[in-house]
Amino acid sequence: MNAHIATDSQAAKPSLLSIVIHDYDHDALAHCLEAIFCQNRIGGFEVIICDNATSDGSWEIANAWMARHPDRITLNRNQLPMNAAGNSDKSIQMAGGKYYVVLTRDRKFDATYIQSVIPRLEADPLLIHAYIGKVKDHRPLGNWNGKPSPELKRTDNPLVSINVHNYNYGAYLRQCLDSIAAQTYGNIEICFSDNASSDESWQIALEFSRHYPHRMSMTRNRKNLGASRNLINCLIHNQGKYMLMLCSDDAMQPDFVERCVTLLERHPDAAFAMVHRSIIDEAGCVTEEPPFYDRTCLIPGEEQAAVYMMAAVNPSISQILYNRERTQVKDLAAGFNTRWFGARVLDFTLCLDHPVVYIKEPLLLNRVHGGSDGAAIDANLMQCTGQYVLLHQLAEIAGAHGLTKAAGRLGEATEKVGRLCLRYCARFLLQNEEATALRYLHLGQAIFPGIVTDDTFRMLHDYWYPTTQGKTRPKILAALTNQANLALRSVSYSAPPSSIECRAI
Repeated sequence: MNAHIATDSQAAKPSLLSIVIHDYDHDALAHCLEAIFCQNRIGGFEVIICDNATSDGSWEIANAWMARHPDRITLNRNQLPMNAAGNSDKSIQMAGGKYYVVLTRDRKFDATYIQSVIPRLEADPLLIHAYIGKVKDHRPLGNWNGKPSPELKRTDNPLVSINVHNYNYGAYLRQCLDSIAAQTYGNIEICFSDNASSDESWQIALEFSRHYPHRMSMTRNRKNLGASRNLINCLIHNQGKYMLMLCSDDAMQPDFVERCVTLLERHPDAAFAMVHRSIIDEAGCVTEEPPFYDRTCLIPGEEQAAVYMMAAVNPSISQILYNRERTQVKDLAAGFNTRWFGARVLDFTLCLDHPVVYIKEPLLLNRVHGGSDGAAIDANLMQCTGQYVLLHQLAEIAGAHGLTKAAGRLGEATEKVGRLCLRYCARFLLQNEEATALRYLHLGQAIFPGIVTDDTFRMLHDYWYPTTQGKTRPKILAALTNQANLALRSVSYSAPPSSIECRAI
């Protein structure tokens, strides 16, 4: 059988070889990498280096080689040393090839031997090799680093895992990381993953890790593997009782974590705590908006689920600190909405079984700018098409669990999405993006046909299809500019029924 391994240009094909390197000391690592990159027998390979929180210069060697071969080498560094089995396991989970080879300690890279083993593995599905195998056959070990699982921890100061997933947000990353360092709550680990950024993001993260040693695990993908894979790189390092998925363009107020942990510890049945936000733009200017609810409170899950049918409440994933154990029992299938609205589905399903905490103070600086994910889905209509699909998904989940109040709001919620289309239509029209605005106009009518009787719809419709004498385009634009209903929310709502107000901390 042909033992050829494909070139890197064929990396999407299953013949890519993933070379995992872990627990090598300084000199051995340099020799191993030289052997890999100086041979020509195997062309299609990626290298995954796991640094075990070394202090002998191995991490510096790994970064130097990554700088020479950024599209070949994925880097990972542990926050604290862990056992060899754990290092091997998590590295294979990062592998993108069909086969993997694990190199550790005194094991040398031998291209000829690897090429002789792979055909035998291909021919005999039952054959098991000590350190060469098929990536798809690898079974994660689970709690491989020996730390106690969250449900076994008994402490007044539980560990919080903050996941920072980044791609080309170097302009904001330093503020994000500094806001973590400034937290009044001390027991925090940072799990950072960079998606092959082309800006200074990786250097910023390296600089931060040097200032705060043993607080941060780090991963850099050899290429952009997508947002989901980048976040998974963070999550596999989590050991905290609580976890936060912090977007790298956002920043936290100093008491964010302390406020959330205190209330979650006070209400152990709660699945998560969500905080109010302030909006910060790319220039650093902050805009305040009223909190969604008028008080800090514990909300019954079924009541919050009903609200989620009508409103996001927490538009940013960075607003939520989760009880990690609660999230681990939710197995969410991948689908159309996973990339953009997966967190919304998670939050909703958590409400099926648990209450949630709401904190009315703006403890997050949520960055809104032209390069954000939110801006991208605004332009491609996903804000509304995605929400339309999401509502039907949530209503189906609610109905299956007997949440009649939430399921019964599907019609009303669908109408609201239709009206939301008008807001986006007006916004893009005022930004002189007529093509996108027109698409939103027609989408709104398709989602909620009854919207044709709405005054705002008629005005927008007249912009392209004039029916009323005297309504010129400049007059329509002026009227849209003055319509407060098309602006951001300006009021707070009463907490849902049966909510319990939480005393100030």
